[in-house]
Amino acid sequence: MKSAKTVMFAVVAFLLFSCVSNVEEPAEDLLSRARVEYEKGKYNNARILLDSIKIVSPKAYKTLREAEKLRRDAMIKENERNVIFFEQELQSLVAVRDSMAAGFDFNKDKRYQDRGYYTAPSQSIAQNVYNNFLRACVFEDGTMYLTSFYRGKSIRHKTLRLSSGDMYVACENPFLERNYKDLGVNNERRDYRYGEDSGLVDFILVTQGEIAVELSGAKGKANYTLRESDAVAIRRVVELSRVINSVKKVQEMLDEARYMLEFLKRSEARSSSLSSSSSAE
Repeated sequence: MKSAKTVMFAVVAFLLFSCVSNVEEPAEDLLSRARVEYEKGKYNNARILLDSIKIVSPKAYKTLREAEKLRRDAMIKENERNVIFFEQELQSLVAVRDSMAAGFDFNKDKRYQDRGYYTAPSQSIAQNVYNNFLRACVFEDGTMYLTSFYRGKSIRHKTLRLSSGDMYVACENPFLERNYKDLGVNNERRDYRYGEDSGLVDFILVTQGEIAVELSGAKGKANYTLRESDAVAIRRVVELSRVINSVKKVQEMLDEARYMLEFLKRSEARSSSLSSSSSAE
């Protein structure tokens, strides 16, 4: 009887071992492949393999614990690499932005302005006191405006229309309107925010040749031809705007990567602390 019980126990033990072995084997194979990808620095590939262990062998508890540890390590390494990449990218873009910005006038009155803005020197108010013209400016946060300056008989213009040949574009919704007198002469300023300007700025970017400008409002119309120097200035401001917005975007991505890295490191520290406490018990 004793002999039969011993044999039965041995058979059951063998079957249990075989089941565990069969459960763990495919999981261990995936874990091994994930480690190879990890060592190569292919952290995303490693995480995909590690995540597949839960699907292939959901009961391979031992391997799953090891896989979870490697997955956290891979995420930390991946985010460390992201932080380094975004830091380098930001440094490069800031250098480009500062180099470009040096060719513009920077305007900011700290008494009432939270942010300054850049304009081309040729479009300064002092140089264009008697001109009707379009001026572009870009703020420090990347927001860009096209401003219509009109001096003359009051027309209370709202609509700004640009045309060249058979092509034209018009915007009827200025973001901001200002009317004032300078030395007794009527002055009107209308700001159109880039992106909400019905394509005014983009029209200037792509149009070759003369561009006719028409201003119209409740009291009449005014017409003039956009100077080439103003068109060039506007295009330059657009280029600066794009770089400023790229800097802003990369800074946001860097902040996000740093936050995620810090979060992962804190989580790993807590997990290590809990594992140490369990081992001590």
